[in-house]
Amino acid sequence: MLRPEHELFHKPFPVAFTIENTPTPDNFKKWKPTVGDTVPTFKVFGSYDEKTDEPGLVTSDMGFENVPDAERILGGINMKGPEYAAIARHGSFVMFGFHGLPDRFTDEGRKLYLNTLSYAVAHKAALVESLRLRPSRTDLLETLTTFMALYPEAEHMRVVERGYAGEPIPAAVLTDPAAAQKWYAERAPFLHPADDGANWSTSYQLATDAQCKEIGLANDSIVFLDALAARLAKDAHDPLANALLARYVPEVEPSQFGAWLKENRDKLYFTETGGWVWRVKGKPVKSPVLRNATPAAADDPVTVKAETKDTTLVITLRVRDGWHVYSPKTTEGKPVSVAIAEGSAFEATGAPEFEDDDAGTLSGYVEVKLPIRRVAKGDALIVDVTYTVCDAKACKPTKTVRLSR
Repeated sequence: MLRPEHELFHKPFPVAFTIENTPTPDNFKKWKPTVGDTVPTFKVFGSYDEKTDEPGLVTSDMGFENVPDAERILGGINMKGPEYAAIARHGSFVMFGFHGLPDRFTDEGRKLYLNTLSYAVAHKAALVESLRLRPSRTDLLETLTTFMALYPEAEHMRVVERGYAGEPIPAAVLTDPAAAQKWYAERAPFLHPADDGANWSTSYQLATDAQCKEIGLANDSIVFLDALAARLAKDAHDPLANALLARYVPEVEPSQFGAWLKENRDKLYFTETGGWVWRVKGKPVKSPVLRNATPAAADDPVTVKAETKDTTLVITLRVRDGWHVYSPKTTEGKPVSVAIAEGSAFEATGAPEFEDDDAGTLSGYVEVKLPIRRVAKGDALIVDVTYTVCDAKACKPTKTVRLSR
């Protein structure tokens, strides 16, 4: 991927690169069989030693430009595919993925790097309006058309089930490309994540949204919103419209939806990777990560973080080697507890879930999941995580960490 007309190649320093026709890497052909026998390239670094130099970074093209103010500018020879970007921008963040020592830059590469810095400064105040948190429709399509072919036939069902759930996969989808395309096309307008992403083993699964299919309109089309508004205008308590509105436009109250749609119609966009929701352009994204408001001591053997999914609060504790905390299963110490504090717009709907051993001890990377639901407007969430950390000899005083947003 090379966009020579982009301003990055022209200012403040003109990048007079010479195009070379480089033999297409085998992995490019696997990802995109139509790519051709050569790809246009130019040298950013004059030399590269596979034994001592670290590889650079690229970002996936899947869903990247389907959000406001995101662009892929330049690719590079990489282990992924020809559409992956080594230089890309999203709001105020610009990625320069090429990696090497400065003295190895070619003249063109040095100017490109300086232009990238200038480009980042020029977009310093730009908003990041969406984060890439969930899989997109393109992920499933690529699974069917590209990824599945990279595995032995016996593995095809497992590969597809990693990206789709909720119904049996017809055998023809695994062996017939035309049948796979037809199967996908019938479901594509109504796809939605199978769960909220809290479980890593199912976080990439999509499923058919039966309620969306009942409406009969694609969830990423403006006519879908028009249909919801019409149903609510006829019956403000319409159960189907209210359920779909809570899923796809969660920040808007049903009683205000009609006016909201009329006011923001020309500024609306649908983001799949950002959560499969409709948003208004011009608003910064709300991070799912909670802030840690409790000062950490330098010798504290535990680091606590948390983030929210749709219906799950995920708390992670990093416990230093030689130390451990306890789960409710223990009979030896005080277990980790999680409490949602007053002033939050959410409440717990069940007990915390732990992945612990039979003795109820937790060490290393600890993940605790708390099911939650919204009970008030806004996104305020205040969480207290209390734990006692011990080593083989003694325990430190019980500590409570407050995380919030």
